[in-house]
Amino acid sequence: MTPDEGDGIRSGAILFDVAVDSIGNSLYAVWQDARFTGFDQIAFSQSSDGGMTWSAPVRVNQTPDTPANTLRQQALIPSIAVTDNGTLGVTYYDFRFDDETGEWADYWLATCSGGCSDPANWDHEVRLTENSFDYALAPVARGLFLGDYTGLVSDGTDFLAVFGQATVPGQSNMYFRRALP
Repeated sequence: MTPDEGDGIRSGAILFDVAVDSIGNSLYAVWQDARFTGFDQIAFSQSSDGGMTWSAPVRVNQTPDTPANTLRQQALIPSIAVTDNGTLGVTYYDFRFDDETGEWADYWLATCSGGCSDPANWDHEVRLTENSFDYALAPVARGLFLGDYTGLVSDGTDFLAVFGQATVPGQSNMYFRRALP
């Protein structure tokens, strides 16, 4: 839900995303999970034995704590990819720059180059939106909805992200960014 007005967000909270590291033969998964704080954050787990066992989930989003309004700590709609050199990237939306003038959100890429089952190793983050956008402008389809076609893939050692952003009331546009870890 949005931090100020409490409007529902169609975030795909029951969905997950996966990636495979063809070099290290590892599997990776991300999803929204409230276990860390009581509201949605981005959880990560990995398997190095073909999915038979998985690491304990850890929070990977870098959204800062904002005690005045804890809903500004939410992170939503994760995607994951792995580069040719084994760097993991996870994208997500959050409300860290929100204030009472709108439901301001941004799209982020957090990366990890090793030991990714330790949340401290998710230590690099890049903002993919040039400016915060008002999530409340998104079309309504069983909640505020930016679109089905967000995603993240790798191209060599870069990440390629596609994501929605609300621009005017009832409209969401799709954007593309190349990001270096």
